[in-house]
Amino acid sequence: MITRRIVACSALLAACLFATACTAEPATKGSTAKESAIPEKFPATGDRTEMKANAKALRDYGKTHGLSKATAEVERIQARDTGGGHVLISTDIGAVDEAMTRAQQVADAYRDYAGGAGAGKSAKAGSVTVYNAFGDPLVTQGLGKK
Repeated sequence: MITRRIVACSALLAACLFATACTAEPATKGSTAKESAIPEKFPATGDRTEMKANAKALRDYGKTHGLSKATAEVERIQARDTGGGHVLISTDIGAVDEAMTRAQQVADAYRDYAGGAGAGKSAKAGSVTVYNAFGDPLVTQGLGKK
């Protein structure tokens, strides 16, 4: 009886995986998946000094604007393009129950920072993704939305 259930579950899983693989849509023409997609892990490449300096600027902004609790865990910030595109934020948020809430607070703090005098640019363009200590994405949010 248990063997039949295992076989049935395995068949169902294989069918689901096959259906998912067959219905996946390719990236749109004119854009590369590397540029348009949100990375599944926080990138290991980039100017670490600049990323840490960006994180320090956000933490300093947080201290002066009452957001220090939200920004205290920010480790690195990497801008995907300089034209107000996507921003990746690495934090030291661990595997805790309130990880999503804390990541949302970081995203909200960055939106305020980007829209104010902190970053010197409009928050209407672009988006932000907050990653946990393991490099996994937790929250993605448009900078123009609350």
